[in-house]
Amino acid sequence: MSTLLRIDSSALTQGSNSKHLAEQYQKQWLATHPQGNIIHRDLAMQPPEHLSEAMIGAMYTPAESRSVEQQAALSDSDLFLNEVKLADTLLISMPMYNFGIPSSLKAYLDHIIRVGESFTYTEDGPKGLLKNKNAVIILTSGGNYTESPYKQFDHVTPYLKTALGFIGLEDIKVVIAPNMAKEETARQQALNNAEEDLLSAV
Repeated sequence: MSTLLRIDSSALTQGSNSKHLAEQYQKQWLATHPQGNIIHRDLAMQPPEHLSEAMIGAMYTPAESRSVEQQAALSDSDLFLNEVKLADTLLISMPMYNFGIPSSLKAYLDHIIRVGESFTYTEDGPKGLLKNKNAVIILTSGGNYTESPYKQFDHVTPYLKTALGFIGLEDIKVVIAPNMAKEETARQQALNNAEEDLLSAV
């Protein structure tokens, strides 16, 4: 049975364009995977903790040597990692906030990019351990950062491709809906285009 892990990171509980697009993708995915399993994390509703000294210390302590306190410090991180390991497809939706990803998503990624769990160091350099998965990234933005001269301001796409590639994901599709702060005609056209792109990503 295939599993879709959906991760939403918009701070909005209503009217989020990125969550709307994620919902459309999820419906299409279920249509093609009628027996599929959905794991849904809304990082606005349940924000992950930012890294602390205790967490970092626990992450770099061998699992068999961790204290009870260290195990507790990593309880959420372990849960997030297990969900990623279980998933066949990662669906990550977000708005662009000040040229980057929401801080909640950065905190989430800090929990799952862990040495010995999602990547390891080898003689040939770092090696991702999460193979045979694909990711679909939905990015919305108020303006249009897909073309020059503003494309250089998009720090979301290269960062996420690097971060996910680092842990082993090679099949990464990015669907962008720009112009969300423009007039309604431009906004709706961008959403329609993104929905069409998402159909081909299922």
